[in-house]
Amino acid sequence: MRSGDWVRFCTEDIHPMQRNLPEWKHGLLVEYNNWEKVARILIDGEIVSIVASKVQLAVRAKEEI
Repeated sequence: MRSGDWVRFCTEDIHPMQRNLPEWKHGLLVEYNNWEKVARILIDGEIVSIVASKVQLAVRAKEEI
């Protein structure tokens, strides 16, 4: 994941045997540090920190050459 990517994330715990699907939210990835395993995401004008295991890439940002 890179800054500028559109990502989806959930704030609930994901269990394999859970019947209800988690509620996913979308936001813009502001920062992701590999060594921290934490993604900082802009959503509704606020930056939230989410554990990387709960974040998935939705749309890759275009590369500028």
